[in-house]
Amino acid sequence: MAPVIHEQIKILVELQKIDADIYRSKKELESQPALKQKMETDFDKKKAGLKAAEEELKTAQLKQKEKEGDLQSKEEKIKKLQAQLYQLKSNKEYTAMEMEIKGLKADNSVLEEEILKLLDVVDLVRAKVAKEKEHLVGEERQMKEELAKLSQQALRINGEIASQEEKRKAFPPNVEAKLISQYERILKGREGLALVPVRNNSCGGCHMELPPQRVNEIQIADKLIVCESCARILYWSP
Repeated sequence: MAPVIHEQIKILVELQKIDADIYRSKKELESQPALKQKMETDFDKKKAGLKAAEEELKTAQLKQKEKEGDLQSKEEKIKKLQAQLYQLKSNKEYTAMEMEIKGLKADNSVLEEEILKLLDVVDLVRAKVAKEKEHLVGEERQMKEELAKLSQQALRINGEIASQEEKRKAFPPNVEAKLISQYERILKGREGLALVPVRNNSCGGCHMELPPQRVNEIQIADKLIVCESCARILYWSP
């Protein structure tokens, strides 16, 4: 009986190596959509930065245009009043219109200063937009490169999984049906780890300490022993 169990365990040890590789590869593959989503979300945030800068530029240009419109309107009013100035018959009317013209000119001086300040703002924001665009081009190129790497990685991993699954086919027929069924059930429920060695008198899966008698039984290998804590199959590795 002992040699039979011992030989079965030896087969399962080799099978577990393959299954562990398959599990790791599949987990790596499963992580790719989240990585891709994060890249795209991060890029969208960076695009939002450009959009905000463009909105800022649009607002500054609109303010500049409004101020320039006010200035033009007041200049036209000044010209109109100046043309009427010498047509007035009384000194009172003349003085009143002259004061109005001076007031409009004073307003224009303020508007011209505001327009100059806005021109500086527009130039600064325009430079900011240009910088954001340039930065975004680089970020987009980098994102596309990373996505291409992920695609190549997926192809490689799928190839490795297919290769390992092909190798795996040779093992189950050599293991007792009841044992392989138990192994595969544990494998599915324990994240690809159904068979573990004893390490420092503890389970190599959950690290629970094993009684000395249980360790001896595992060394003798005349029957199948499972961990009472995690239900994984235990074996002795010299």
